[in-house]
Amino acid sequence: MHGWYSDSSYWDNLGRYFKSNGWIWQNPERGYGYIESSEPSWDLNDKECTNQQEKKLIICHSLGLHLIPNPIIDKASHIILINSFSRFIPFGRERRAITIALEGMKKQIGSNTESKMLLKFAKKANKFNVNKVPNTSNFNSGISIEGRGKLRKDLDLLINTSKLPSGFNKEAKVLVVNGESDAIVSDNTKFLLMEELKNHLDKDPVNWILKGEGHFIELTQLINNVMNWLESY
Repeated sequence: MHGWYSDSSYWDNLGRYFKSNGWIWQNPERGYGYIESSEPSWDLNDKECTNQQEKKLIICHSLGLHLIPNPIIDKASHIILINSFSRFIPFGRERRAITIALEGMKKQIGSNTESKMLLKFAKKANKFNVNKVPNTSNFNSGISIEGRGKLRKDLDLLINTSKLPSGFNKEAKVLVVNGESDAIVSDNTKFLLMEELKNHLDKDPVNWILKGEGHFIELTQLINNVMNWLESY
């Protein structure tokens, strides 16, 4: 599941790789732009799957963890979290400044400064991936009216995140992937996620920190390592 002001195209290369290796792949979409929105489901015909039938994997980027329905997370055997968080706004000195910035962004949605604000966010999120901007690639026709409402609603959700989703499976095997130079999610927020996962899960999560990567990580570089991690569990 993609995150805020992003879309399902972020997973295209990863999806092709999984499908070529016999997995059933779903690409849920929030629908901020003009890609039709869709929800994930485990209710699929197992005959479609030629490999790894016993594994139910979800992969989330950023806010995506909080956009997945609880029944999906509850049944996941494996979860990969990319620059994700349990609560977005950290405790401590950063709290006030980040809260004010997010509230300011919310006010600009639907205003004459919306495009400028979203472009600023996109550049910050893609600081280390300037040749590809996955979170704006399918917004060439603009944001849909419905999508604008979702952007505002999901930003509210982001602001109010405070813990792991209630349906988070305690028995799931979890891999946390962080870009070392992520300019969107703070280090304190990422530390808190790891602490909550350790307290919640039956087995401690694995954490990879990638040098030279920001908020939007180049996923093609992860494919082989991700497959090795999946095979080890």
